Amino acid sequence: MQLLHIVSREEEGLTLHQLLREVLGLSARETRAVKQQGAVTVDAAPFFSNQPLHAGMTVRVALSGYEPKRVSLPESGLPSVQVLYEDEALLAVQKPAPLQCHPSPSAPGGSDTLEARVQAYLHAPAHPVHRLDTETTGIVLFAKLPYAHAHLQRQMQAGTFIKAYEAWVWGIPHPACGEIDAPIAPVAPGSFTRSVSPQGQPAVSRYQVRRVLKGADGTLLALVSLFPMTGRTHQLRVHMAHIGCPILGDERYGTPASRELSSRLGIRWQQLCAVSLCFLHPLTGRKMHITCDAAFSLSCAPPMDGRPI
Repeated sequence: MQLLHIVSREEEGLTLHQLLREVLGLSARETRAVKQQGAVTVDAAPFFSNQPLHAGMTVRVALSGYEPKRVSLPESGLPSVQVLYEDEALLAVQKPAPLQCHPSPSAPGGSDTLEARVQAYLHAPAHPVHRLDTETTGIVLFAKLPYAHAHLQRQMQAGTFIKAYEAWVWGIPHPACGEIDAPIAPVAPGSFTRSVSPQGQPAVSRYQVRRVLKGADGTLLALVSLFPMTGRTHQLRVHMAHIGCPILGDERYGTPASRELSSRLGIRWQQLCAVSLCFLHPLTGRKMHITCDAAFSLSCAPPMDGRPI
């Protein structure tokens, strides 16, 4: 697989090394590797890394994939993946619940994980660019190439990798559209549970109420769109609980009232789904927008009478 770039007039005078690092976005390690492997050419010929480039030159970089690795998979086989998008560098799939994204102490190698299902589908390794909690559904993006993975990670750090979620929550957020700016920290050293704390890391989430449902007993719940502006562990779950509207089905951050309603509605997992990803394609620079339908428990809404905001 090749990365092809035509040197522009604005880029004339840059050395090959500068182009690889500053324009094409290769890491220092990747740049060293392609040079050592002879995987970069200019106008189909070798080129010194300190030589200046001229407009119109064609730079080609051969990108290597992940090293194949033998991983034992369950003997009974694995369920298929629901593919949302695929090309030579990326694969986006819709994650069901409950399912872990990748191996962990609670799901060691050989367990049924989304990463294992993807590997079985591709017959090749691929790495998740981001992750979702076990009980969260929705889009997960996998990179087939280390270069693609590193490029997307840099977009996440720069805030240009945009994610959107939908969730059913207990109660109605007020106002109907707003921002939650509340730092998040572990409740205790080594704990996986998080809470809002002045000593925590900065965390910002935006929300918008989409729909309200009211039960015969006066119970209210809302469908909300959620937009994490930062990427803290359990951020959306913690922030919605912080404003008094915990996500339905969330056992860790729910309240007695939200747990009771979740039980009454037969909800089997937290009602949080990643429905949209926006980013720049690491090979083409094209703006990508991948979406999926929200996946919620089927028994969530029928007992309620709906009314719009």
